[in-house]
Formats: sequence, C-alpha cells, structure tokens
Amino acid sequence: MSEVAISTELLPSQGAVVQCRSHRWLVEEVEPAEHPDGDTVVRMACLDDDANGQRLEVFWQREVDALVLGETTWDTVGQRGFDDPQVFGSYLNTLRWNCVTSTDPGLFQSPLRAGIDVKPYQLEPLRKALLMPRVSLFIADDVGLGKTIEAGLIMRELLLRQKVHRVVVVAPPSVVLQWKGEMESRFGLSFAVLDRQYITEMRRQRGWGINPWATHTRFIISQALVRDEAYAGPLRDWLGDEGKQALLILDEAHNAAPASGSKFAIDSKLTRAMRDLAGRFEHRLFLSATPHNGHSNSFSALLEILDPTRFCRGVAVRKQDLQDVMVRRLKEDLRQINVELPERLVVPEVIDGLPANTPEIKLAELLSRYREMRNQRLASAGKRERAAENLVISNLQKRLLSSIAAFDRTLRVHRNTLEKRAAKADKQRPVRLEALDLLQGSIDGDDDRAEGNEEDLLEEADAQHEAAVGSALVSSEEEKQLLSQMQTIAEAARYEADSRVQRLEELIRQHLCPRLGQQGAEWAGERLLIFTEYADTKDWLERRVRELIAGSDCAEDRIATFHGGIGDERREAIKRSFNSPPNVDPLRILIATDAAREGVNLQNHCRRLVHFDVPWNPGRMEQRNGRIDRTLQRAPQVYCHYFVLPQRPEDVVLDTVVRKTDQIRQELGCLPPVVIRKLNDLLAKGINPTSLARTIADIKGLDQEEDLRITRALLDEELEGSRERKEELEKQVGKLERALERSTKWLNFSRAQFRNALNTSLQLTGERQGNNRLALIPRDASQAEQDPDRAIWDFPSAAELPGGEAAWGDVLDALRPPRQPGQKLWQWRKETQLQPVVFQDPQEVNADRVHLHLEHPLVMRLLNRFLMRGFQSDALSRAAVLGTTDDTAKLVVLARLSLYGHGASRLHDEVLSVVAEWDPADPNRRLRKLSVEKSDRVMKDLKESLQLQLEAPEAAAMALQQHLAADVGQLRDALDRVVDERRQDAAQKLAKRSDDEVARFVRVLEEQRKRILSTRSRTNENLDQLLLDLGGIKEERRQLQDNRKYWEERLQTIDIDLEREPERIRRTFALQTHRVEPAGAIYLWPQGVR
Repeated sequence: MSEVAISTELLPSQGAVVQCRSHRWLVEEVEPAEHPDGDTVVRMACLDDDANGQRLEVFWQREVDALVLGETTWDTVGQRGFDDPQVFGSYLNTLRWNCVTSTDPGLFQSPLRAGIDVKPYQLEPLRKALLMPRVSLFIADDVGLGKTIEAGLIMRELLLRQKVHRVVVVAPPSVVLQWKGEMESRFGLSFAVLDRQYITEMRRQRGWGINPWATHTRFIISQALVRDEAYAGPLRDWLGDEGKQALLILDEAHNAAPASGSKFAIDSKLTRAMRDLAGRFEHRLFLSATPHNGHSNSFSALLEILDPTRFCRGVAVRKQDLQDVMVRRLKEDLRQINVELPERLVVPEVIDGLPANTPEIKLAELLSRYREMRNQRLASAGKRERAAENLVISNLQKRLLSSIAAFDRTLRVHRNTLEKRAAKADKQRPVRLEALDLLQGSIDGDDDRAEGNEEDLLEEADAQHEAAVGSALVSSEEEKQLLSQMQTIAEAARYEADSRVQRLEELIRQHLCPRLGQQGAEWAGERLLIFTEYADTKDWLERRVRELIAGSDCAEDRIATFHGGIGDERREAIKRSFNSPPNVDPLRILIATDAAREGVNLQNHCRRLVHFDVPWNPGRMEQRNGRIDRTLQRAPQVYCHYFVLPQRPEDVVLDTVVRKTDQIRQELGCLPPVVIRKLNDLLAKGINPTSLARTIADIKGLDQEEDLRITRALLDEELEGSRERKEELEKQVGKLERALERSTKWLNFSRAQFRNALNTSLQLTGERQGNNRLALIPRDASQAEQDPDRAIWDFPSAAELPGGEAAWGDVLDALRPPRQPGQKLWQWRKETQLQPVVFQDPQEVNADRVHLHLEHPLVMRLLNRFLMRGFQSDALSRAAVLGTTDDTAKLVVLARLSLYGHGASRLHDEVLSVVAEWDPADPNRRLRKLSVEKSDRVMKDLKESLQLQLEAPEAAAMALQQHLAADVGQLRDALDRVVDERRQDAAQKLAKRSDDEVARFVRVLEEQRKRILSTRSRTNENLDQLLLDLGGIKEERRQLQDNRKYWEERLQTIDIDLEREPERIRRTFALQTHRVEPAGAIYLWPQGVR
C-alpha cells in the first residue's frame, strides 16, 4: 500500500481512512461498543476507483485486515524498477480519465466515456443538471432528438461523481426494453426490469420475504406497474423518506399530468402514485416532448411533482420559473443552425376516378345513406342514445376506411345484434360510454391489453360494439335492406386487394423491387414500414402483400408483422432484423399496428412509411411518423405516405386533417396537444357527409378559433418561453462545443491513447501466459492506418485469453450478437462469434459491430489494472524513463489529489505535477523546479514522448534508478505546496458553489411563498363564482378543495424547508476528507546524452 498503517489496535474516528477487506474506506459513522467486550460498529464508504461509493458496515474488532491508515508514502514508487513507457503512459491516461470535479460545472466526463458520438446540443441538459446540487430537470426536446441519450449522460455523470447510487426509470411499457438496451450498450449500465417475473425469480433465489427492490441498485419499471401498491409499497420502503443518492427518471412524463377538466386538473392514479414517490428521490429527471396539455393547472401540477420548491399546483407557471429546470429544443429550430436532421415530407397518394361500383366506394356510399336514415330518427332521441349511435356509426366508418375485411367483421356483429333485439323485442340497454374505449380508438403499445392475444382483443371490440348497438336505435326495414346490401358486397370483396393495395404495389416496385412480378426479382436496399390501426386489417394486408411479392427473391423472408402479443423476445428480434444492414438481413417490409407507435426506433435503413389507414387521432399519426423521423436517420428526407380516395367524403375530411396538422407542425415546430384534442372533439361524432363542408371549414379554421388562440398564447407564455430559438441556440451550441473541447483537454482523452491502453492491457494479460501477441487486430490494415477510429478491429477470442471462457465469458458476452428466444447461455456462446469492435459511434441502431467506450464492461475489465489498486497485483512500478529531444534532463513527479464529500462522493479529482530539470553534465545533480509556464511545455513534451515512445539509453536508465528516491525527495516539499494550493482552491470553489446554491434556493422558496399567498387571495375572493361556474362537476370541485388545502400545507412546509434544505445543500458540497495518491515519477532524458 502507499499509505502508512497506524495501528491494528487504534479505533477509527469519523472522517478517517481505513483499510478493510483489501479496499480503502472513508469512515462515515462509528457506533461505540455498549460494553467493554462488545464490538464497535463502523459504517463506511469505499474510496477505491473500482468500488467507489459502495457502503460497508462491519464489527471493527472482528475484521482480520482492518487498519487505520495514515499519510501516503512514496516508498513503493519505482521500487520494482522502471515500467515500460507504453505501460506507464496507459496507466497515467487511465488515471486521468477517471477524474471528476464538482468545482466547475462546465467540466464533465460522461460524454467522453459513453458509447455515442454526442451532438453538442445534447449536452445542454447535462450542463444544466451539473449546476444543481439536487437535480430537478425537465427534458422537453422534440420527438426523436435523443432525450434518452441526454438522460443517460446525466445519470452516468451523477454515478461517476457518487452523487447517485440508486436509479429507478419509470417508463411506458412499450419502451422498457429499449431503455434497458440503450443503457447497457451506450453507457455500460445494467438495469433490472422489475416486473412479476423478476419478483418471482428473486423470491425463488432469496426467499419469500425479500424486498425485490433491495436486490439491485438500478431498475426499470413500467408506468402500469408503478401505480400498483404491490410494487410501490416495497419501493417506498427501499427508498426511505429522503431517498438519498437516488435518481428518478420519468419517461413520457406527460402521462403523469392530471387529466384536464374545464377549470381544474383532476389527479389520475398515475399522478397520485408519482407525487407520492417522486418526493422520496433526491434527484429527478422528467422526459416528454409534449409536457403541456393546454391546461395551466395540469402543467403546474406536473411541474410540482418534479420540483415542489419552485412550483405549486394551481399556481400559474412563469417563463422565468422554467429557465433553470427545463430544456426544450425543436427539430425545426435545430435545422436552422445546420444540425443534420431529416426533413419530413408528408405525401398524399391520391387514388381517383374509381368506378362507382368499386367495393370501397360503394360501401362508403351505402354507409352514408344508412347513417342519414338513422340520424333522421335520432331527432327525438335522448342524449345518451345519440352518443351511443354516434359511436356505432363512427366505428363502422373507421373499420371500413381501414379495410373491407375489418368492416365485414364489425358489420356482422352489428347486424346480428340488431336481429337479436328485433327477435326478442329487447328494450334499449343503457351502457356506460366510458367503457367503450375500443370504439373510440384502437389501443397502443402501453395499454395493458397490448400484450394479450389479438383475437381476444377483437372479440372485446365486438362485444363493445354489440353493447353500443344495444343502447342505440333498433333498425327499420329500409335500414335492414341497406345492411344486407352492404354485407353482400363486403363478403364478396373481403379477400380481394383494394385500390390502395394496387397503389402499394406501385410503391414497392418503384422503391424496393423494380422487377416485382417477375420470377426471382431482386430487392433493393430500401425498407418500408406500413402502419394500420387494426389487427384484422394487418392480417388481411399481410396476405395481400405476400401475394404481390410471391416469386421474388427470398419472398418468404421479405415481410414481417409487428404487433401486440408477440412477446418481448420476438419484438426485439424483428427490430434487430429491420435495423440490420439490408445486405445482411432479407427483411424489407414491416407491417405494424399501433403497438409499434411509441418506443420503437426503426430508422436505421428505412426512410419510407405508409399509413395504410389514417388514424382519426392526429397524435397517433405523429407518433407513427416519429419511428423513422428521428436522430440517427441517415437519409436527408423521410417520406410519410397516406392514401386519399377523393370519392369518399371521409377521405376528404381526413386528408384535410393531415394537411392542417402538418401545416401547424411546420409553423410551430411541433403539434401541440391542444390541437390534437380539438381535432379529436371534431371527429368524435364521426364524419357526416351531409355536413361535409362545415366540418372541413372547421378543420381549416382550427388555428383561428378564439379559444385555441388563447391556449396557444398560454403555451407561449408557460412553455415555449423555455424553448431556445435560432440566435440563442447558436450561442448555446457554441458554448457547449467549447465546453466539450475543454473537458476533453482536462481529461487528456483521445481515441488513439484509448486504443493504446487497451492493447497494452491485452499485452500484459498475454505475457502472464507467455503469449506476447494478444492485441486488437484490424480487418483492413490500410484503413486502420488512415482512419483507425472507424476501422473495424477483431478482439481476441476466449480461447486466446488466459482462463478462457470461464474467466472472460461474462465480459465477452458484451461483444456477442443478442441471444435468440429460448437459446441457452452455453448454446449461445458456442454458436455465436464475437462481433468486431470500432472506436467511433457507428451511428446505427443494432449495428453489427460493437462500439468500445470507457464504460463498456470489457474495457473496464482491461483498464482496471491501471487504477490505484490494479498496479499492486500487476507489477506496475509507476515510474519510467523516456527520451526527449531537449538537451536538459527533467523529472516529472505526479500525484492525484482527491477530495471526498459525504458518502465518499468524489467532489474533485486532479492529477498534479511538479517538474524539475538539471544539467546532465552537473555532478551535483542540482534540480531546479520549473515555472508553471515551462512546466506546461514539459508536460506537452512528455505527451509527445509517450506517443512516439522515445527511448532513453539503457545506461542512463540504470543510473537514474539509483537516484529516483532522492530526486523525488527533493521535490516533495514543492509537490506538497502545489497540492495544498489546489486543495484550498478547490475547497473555496466548492464553498462558493454551496453559498450560491443556498442563496438561490432561499430566493426560490420566498418567491413561491409570495405567489401562493397571491393565488390563495384571488381564489378566496372569487370562490363563490368559481363554485358556481363548476356547477355539479364533483371531481373538479373536489380538486379545487384539495388545492386550497394543499396551499395551506405548503405554506407551512416552506418554513421547514427554509430551515432544513440549506443544510442539505451545504452537505452536498461539504468536504469530508482528502487523499493524495503518489501517482508516479517519470524522467525525460536527452537522447543525445549517454
């Protein structure tokens, strides 16, 4: 060890550094023995790089190797002779790459350690997060800009600084596995998916009473499960009241916003669950591209869950409140500053001039007549009866516009129900319209039923249609005739290709398979994603497309379907195939239902999407488009096609909706939820051909309506004020680029040094077994020489590594392609080859090569030997001799200064140096300490010598070995002074940050108190009118009452927060102890001197 052991008998005190179980620990708490023969309980946190921040509680007297450590010693430096310069350089670089600091929030490490080519704009959330003692940040970037990556950068940085030890990601069910994969591949972080299967497995392994949350430190849980007390209760127990060093990431955070009422937002079950849980986390990250639903109360309530010190439900949000806690950029804004993002082109495929007896045209005409007849008889009907009838007709319309096959099924249910009612002379059966959710829109991937059997879902939709018909009008004889006529046409046409399939054939021939229809027709490298709303349309369309492509090359493998109920493993396998290079995987056409609408990235080799049916909810169409219109899309343009049959009034209306929403999206840069809600309201009663002109006029004039203009003004005031525009974005990106450059320089990181360090570690690994050839091997030597970062390299196989699969299997698994469904571990390892590696982000989803980065598990295994514990077992002396082109000899003495806070959190790391020179001809070896300026030049020379591996004469190295201890001794006082200066400087910066954060916190709370008092006063003055306006809306009256009650509670807790929270903030930056590690000594010897 480099520390001096004080005594085996000495009991540690708080703040002491001890050795125990082969690690060094910071003592946080000492609990004296209750009687003379009792045991002293010591609680501590690990200081070593390979286990930093891990907690341990021991009975001190019972530990066999427990020692209190004193000052560090330089005795072991150079004791084993000089290291090979290449080995010393790799050691020194690894040491620097592991440094972090809280003294300067503009210096960060995670972007340089992650497996991604970070775009400068993606660093802004990280920059803002590092300004906060406790992170409360809302990332509200546009769909497809990389919010998951931005959150991962923050998470990894907080973990590196030991500010976070526990992480919980709460995400929609459809993106749970995507989160797990992204965190593992990009950041080297393993997450457990906490679900019923995980709990069962933990109970089987560890007993029924185990709290599943206590079995790991990083979890992902779906929003559907976190609402369940069976999952939330144990989570609260695991977190405790304060949730110290715990981070919550809430993806698609708008789902937790209260539902919008007429005046007051009403808490949902997820709202209540997240409000209860979020306060138990020290740090919080919220993610959503649509954080504001157009209602101020709902927005303030969501923000209060994020940061209750700034926001309060029922109290309006101001622009200045959001500046510190929200990051919002839109694609349109980023394009203006030349960020490469695809341009979206929405392309109508107009199919006109069809014969009047074409089934899809004729059925639309008959359905329109049927609706008109029913509407005439509804004039005297009640409100509920009319609502049920509208649901029935609109469901028939949607199903017909999707496919005749889907329409035929629903029409059968419709007729059979009416016939049963007529036969039994049934009265109308009242039905709760809220229960008929499948008639109001298909489910998405986050619905609990999404993973169920598709036929079961279709049967549930049939049952809901039947229930709605049971609550609607009975049929007249003329209506029965129309229904019979429609059924006859539908039965005849349900297995035939319609006009849209014929146009789809043209698109496939034009873009995917030019010789389509000819035997053995070859396929181009493009792919096509087709969306439909209904499972039966998906099945019908798959059969039609298979008929189209029959006889082409590998026809059976060219098409797949993506839908709910296929299971996680099958879903991931399809995603991998669709994102694989076209020359590797034959899949070209993917037909998906809305189970793929969210959380599935399919942009790798696909730039064309077809909406086979247009969803009546514009938000769903926007989410579909987002599967290919996102970052990492290689094509400059993406094409989103949809079909329009102008002879059908319904198509004309939906075409108007698509064009209007695309216009609003281009004007505003996004599609606000208020627009989606307004259009949903317009289409809720179905599309009535008799009032076609009015419906179209309402859609076209949507953005001119007074209430929409008011809502847009509210969005501009409360949300879009935080959105960065062109001039601000240019400045922001410029600052972030400079910050990244400064961080790279501070860490001394380069990919060339990184590659050298890995090869050096492999070389040392091989030397143990007498194999001096272990190294990364380029597949193309010329490319490796010209562009080594993008070159493809092969890693040694398990058979070549000492210990083989048994010793290296776990980390080598990170180089294998994903396991197939049902494949056993041994079988997977036997049947798969290691994938090659690269040193720059391949900018692909599911790439066929692995990006090695500092957090990759294989890299960490290799580089750990160079960290402070590694050199002890790997015979590293931490001293070296290099040649230099200068004519004076120099000695560089290096030390690592580490400042630790509570929980062994790393507040500041820095590798410090003292440089001295002497004349090699001087027999007295008088070392002269160099100035800062000259020392900087020497450090540049050192870097160059390490890169060029300049050698010193062997005789000079032998002589220098004799003088090393004395030479280092001459510089110890100077080094101690440098260390003390830097320690004081860092401590002052930390103290200043602490004071600034406390002052800012107090200002925020005082301002919140004023605004709550003002809101309370206004509400009390107008209370009677408010209650009158709400009338009999019980939920909103109750919510108003809850808000007023909460204001009183919050006013009381503000005083408590002002008393407690400043101390917690100061604790974040408080210095507990510091350590100085002897990092090494290196001579630079003039090459011309023997």
